[in-house]
Amino acid sequence: MKKILVVAAALLVSFASFAYEDNRDAQGNIQKGPYETNEFFDNFFVGAGLGVNVAMDNFSGIIKKSVDLETGFAFPALDLYIGKWLEPCYGVRFGWQGLADNIYDTDFNFNYFHFDFLWNINNFFWGYKEDRFYSAIPYLHGGFAKTKYGKGMAGGFGLLNNFRLTEPLALTLDLRATGANTDLIPVQTGNYVQTTATLGIVWTFGKKNWTRKSTSAAEAAAAVAAAEAAAAAAEAAKQKAEANEKALADQNKALADENQALKDQLGKGGNGAAFDELLSKPMIVYFEIGQATLSNKEKAHLDYVVKNIVSKGEGVKFTVSGNADSKTGTKARNAQLAQQRADYLFKLLTGEYGLSADQFEVKSNGGNDIFSKAELNRAVIIEKK
Repeated sequence: MKKILVVAAALLVSFASFAYEDNRDAQGNIQKGPYETNEFFDNFFVGAGLGVNVAMDNFSGIIKKSVDLETGFAFPALDLYIGKWLEPCYGVRFGWQGLADNIYDTDFNFNYFHFDFLWNINNFFWGYKEDRFYSAIPYLHGGFAKTKYGKGMAGGFGLLNNFRLTEPLALTLDLRATGANTDLIPVQTGNYVQTTATLGIVWTFGKKNWTRKSTSAAEAAAAVAAAEAAAAAAEAAKQKAEANEKALADQNKALADENQALKDQLGKGGNGAAFDELLSKPMIVYFEIGQATLSNKEKAHLDYVVKNIVSKGEGVKFTVSGNADSKTGTKARNAQLAQQRADYLFKLLTGEYGLSADQFEVKSNGGNDIFSKAELNRAVIIEKK
């Protein structure tokens, strides 16, 4: 028991001889699991190590005499293993430990097939850190051991010291204590206790890093929130489109009603008192603020007025008066805008509709307040002279 405690103390000294790197966030808090489980073939590793076994006991007979030691003998050790990290803190591995010793020209032939449960205490206490240089990994092991003299169950504990060289490659110092029954050696008393130290390398393949579930949950929540926001925006856009469509339909109906009313007033052929009354009234088209061209709605209005009233007034002369509202803009700008509007309408009448230029007198009223509302003053008025 005393020697086992000595071995345990050596393992703890090895563990305590390195500083631990924390994985902290911007606020200085240690970031730990839980972590997502990777695919089956991710985080597998294979390793090999070469070192020495030291067998300890109150030996007698052939073992004691072979090395002239009172407490034990040493022989080479070879480790081969394959394992998998189930998550950053826990893993398993299966391995073989062996090599032969020659005692009085007799092969000792030590073989130990073992299964280990690994615990990465750096990741457990200080959070997973992908580029951490050193990790201390205590483990429990158990399995089947065989020598020339016997066979039986064996087990114990160890400390795997892992030194990261590159993403897949690491250097290892594996310290292990193994206990077994005395069938492994040619003595009848005492316990067979063996310590092992091997230096080796380990190679990790498949996916090698880990994702915290909390991060994934936050990303998932953000994705859900984004999807909900997109759906709400799409619904709002749909409702707006439906409202615009209804407003346009209402405008078209109003224009149609207005056109029908004009038709009813014109009567057949556009002659008679009703037509004279229409012709004597000012005809107005409205412009948007700061604009010198008509909107589609107002252009449709003008189209009907010209085709059904102005063009039917044969020999009639008209004034085309441009206006701007005096509430906005400077006096000079309003005069310019009113003139541009009048010129624009004159070009439509003579160019697009092919009416005679002699029928029209173009003038600008500048900024004015003919109507009480400013938007009604942004207009061109066509009047019979």
